[in-house]
Amino acid sequence: MFLLPLILAAFPAQCSSIDGGAVFHDQSPVYCSPLEPVPGDTVSLRLRAVHNDLTSVTVRIWDTGLNGGAGGEVLVPMYVEGQVGPGNQFDMWRADIQVGTDHLWYRFRLEDNGCVDYYQITGTLDWATVSIPDFQIHPGFQGPPWARGAVGYQIFPDRFRNGDPSNDPQTGQWEYPSPGQFITGHSNWNATPTGGTDFFGGDLLGVWQGSDYLDWLGVEFIWFNPVFESRSNHRYDAVNYDHIDPALGSDQDFNLLVRGLKRKGIRVILDGVLNHCSSWSEWFDRYEQYAWTGAHEDPVTSPWGDWFTFLPGFDHNTAPENYCSWFAINTLPKLDFSNPAVRDRMVRAPNSVLRGWLQTGISGWRLDAVEDVGAGCSGGDHTVWQEMRSFLKQDNPEALLVLEEWGDATDWLHGDQFDGVMNFNGFLFPMQDYCLNRSISTQDFVDRFTRGARAYPATANHSSWNQLGNHDLSRALTRAGGDASRLLEATFLQFTLPGTPVIYYGDEIGMTGGADPDNRRTFNWNTNTWNVQLTRLTKRLAKLRGTHPALREGSFDPFWLHHTGRVLVFAREHTAETLVAVASSGNNDLDVTIPMGRYFPAGAVLEDLLTGNTITVNASRNLVLTGSDRLEAHGARLYRAL
Repeated sequence: MFLLPLILAAFPAQCSSIDGGAVFHDQSPVYCSPLEPVPGDTVSLRLRAVHNDLTSVTVRIWDTGLNGGAGGEVLVPMYVEGQVGPGNQFDMWRADIQVGTDHLWYRFRLEDNGCVDYYQITGTLDWATVSIPDFQIHPGFQGPPWARGAVGYQIFPDRFRNGDPSNDPQTGQWEYPSPGQFITGHSNWNATPTGGTDFFGGDLLGVWQGSDYLDWLGVEFIWFNPVFESRSNHRYDAVNYDHIDPALGSDQDFNLLVRGLKRKGIRVILDGVLNHCSSWSEWFDRYEQYAWTGAHEDPVTSPWGDWFTFLPGFDHNTAPENYCSWFAINTLPKLDFSNPAVRDRMVRAPNSVLRGWLQTGISGWRLDAVEDVGAGCSGGDHTVWQEMRSFLKQDNPEALLVLEEWGDATDWLHGDQFDGVMNFNGFLFPMQDYCLNRSISTQDFVDRFTRGARAYPATANHSSWNQLGNHDLSRALTRAGGDASRLLEATFLQFTLPGTPVIYYGDEIGMTGGADPDNRRTFNWNTNTWNVQLTRLTKRLAKLRGTHPALREGSFDPFWLHHTGRVLVFAREHTAETLVAVASSGNNDLDVTIPMGRYFPAGAVLEDLLTGNTITVNASRNLVLTGSDRLEAHGARLYRAL
């Protein structure tokens, strides 16, 4: 990031005359248009403030392309475009900026008769600070429109549904993870998982048999954990990248599934593991399973010998583990991406792993262990992902590219690599702490989520995946201490906050499970065991996502909090509509009076989209939830004006 050094002492104290809480901007259609500009476009930035509260507003831009790439400051004055809101109580400030190819960072300088505040991604501040990022514009960074705020569903293939018992792995059928150790095949679908070597028989036909349910639920895309040939049940250690694992079905079965799901309006995202393969793979062949010479057998003569990194002293027989592997797990030898042949095979060639499978009609990739990919034993090679984007977007501009990253993903989201990230840092962890284990306050949650929701360029902010759990974490309901009301609340927020909600299979029916492998239990198709309230809420929210653009790409304005009662009220504003969500994380029912004048006038009749119930904003422009309208513990509302 290039930011102008700031002399904080030069800035005055926060202006008491400026209503900083009412100032608002984010990268949603009302306030930033177009969301995904290309070089040559004019971007209109808008900022809302109380009428006559500010005497001037300036957009302070840091243009990274100025001064030979060292960057430079550009100041653009804003003007009042008009008045907005009930009773025209707000001024809408506007500035139009023609963009080139340079990456831009921007913030706002707010002035009231010489008193100055600043607006950055966390809101109004008394001075600008480098510890808080600015908003970003990356001209040319465009993601697939279908993915923006879509509803996803993660499937661990062995555990969703068994459609073809004839391909079920049998106990002792093959060795893994080492010679003399064998896999286990369960005959009881409801048995308890034991690790990476036990199989339940879930397969592609089972997914097809369950696809009517997924369609009913409102799923728009499925993210499959790896499906390529492997000896483990998780398949993050491929033996062969060119074929579907026979325990799941055939290549033809997969092609038919992709086409059939597409007819239902459900896309497929595959899980790509480029960093490492299996020690049993046809390239590495540590245990001499193939007729040819694998890299481990003889790194000098094997055609794949220089695809891996062997350490000093390596010997196939006497020092067999002296090679680079992922996290020193010897079943996962690491591919060396300094080798052009590896890049060609995995990324660049027309029949490479990524490009070849894209030709089957899938809609994109989730890439595993992205930060670990690189030369030799090292990681952090961004050129691999730059090449990936170049080739895959050329093949299919609508392909979605999402990375796994548990921390800050800024370095991968400049528009030249990925469209979005699995949003652990900005969504899952704050949501876990707020709703599931209740270890942080409502204000802490708002601060963490707001920073996460605005941390990246607009494309990434709207296309990143918001999950409550996945195959690497204990089940959401288990992390909530078994309290289903907490999961109901978390699910409501998952679907009403910005981003792309992705359901981990079974979370929507109330499945439980501890750490891996217990979090990978089989889907329970006995509907008598389901938490029907949770399932119905998920279905209702998914349907609302499909019909209300404000939920897919609208703003996020957390304009009222009840701190002791743990109530969060936020608006999702869009050019087509405005919705207001009310979410309680408290353990007690509450009578609450919510000021709604920022978005709705006195007398406005509001409909709760969850129930169809209506309520009227009173003469003081408040929403009074009392009596039969009282806000329940962990309750939720989603209002629109009729």
